[in-house]
Amino acid sequence: MLCGHKDLKESFFILAKRGSLSHGYIFFGEPQVGKFSFALSLANFLEAGDFNSKGKMLSEVLIIKDSGIDCVREIKNFLWQKPQNSQKRTVIIDNADLLTAEAQSAILKITEEPPEHALIILVVSNLNNILPPILSRLQKIYFPRISKNEISEFLIKDIGVKKDKAEELAVLAYGRPGRAMNLINNKELSEIDELAQKFLRFTGLNRSQFIKKLVDDQKEKPEILDQFFESLIVILRKDPVKNHQMIKSILSRLFLIKSYNVNKRLQIEAI
Repeated sequence: MLCGHKDLKESFFILAKRGSLSHGYIFFGEPQVGKFSFALSLANFLEAGDFNSKGKMLSEVLIIKDSGIDCVREIKNFLWQKPQNSQKRTVIIDNADLLTAEAQSAILKITEEPPEHALIILVVSNLNNILPPILSRLQKIYFPRISKNEISEFLIKDIGVKKDKAEELAVLAYGRPGRAMNLINNKELSEIDELAQKFLRFTGLNRSQFIKKLVDDQKEKPEILDQFFESLIVILRKDPVKNHQMIKSILSRLFLIKSYNVNKRLQIEAI
């Protein structure tokens, strides 16, 4: 199910019909604005003729969520097979900005001489973490936030949420339909939002004690750290100009935490 991005949908529909798709794209924009959903919907259209992915198993699509070099071997094996049910064999690399430098270098080699039927889509939140040669080789497609009305309409028609609740969620989503879905499915998310607000309010000793507790809590609930960073970025992006440096720092620290065995507490304190 796809929320918003009607202009992009029309453009890719025309490109696919004409057989004019590029061999590779970078879908970039804020988290949870629909980049991955759009990539999956495009793959669904190429294989099943429908731009609305309905959870059907696709035989010509490979989804990569790993960040290490091992995923590249899987990509090569997949792409060098000829498609049977689609005009393309599509690889979607989610959170590609978390790929190691070694993995990115190997993917660059694939993009330099891809099979004719290959389509590689990198889903990215932070372009700064992508190697410049990849940025120059693949077409970059920006995904903006979605309007409150579009999110509300999507929740009512596609998810079956009542109108009042849908309008409330659309406001809290801050233009990100993925966040709206999380608010429906995860009751703890509002608590994580409050943690992020506290972090921004606290200074000195209070902030240090808060960070220590957060890092201790994530040992039992590893997902809490990802959710904390996500909420922090959402709050700061209400005023992206004012908070530009802090957002950049958070994305940088998150990349280090995800990619290397670093001290989490020190990385959060460095923000």
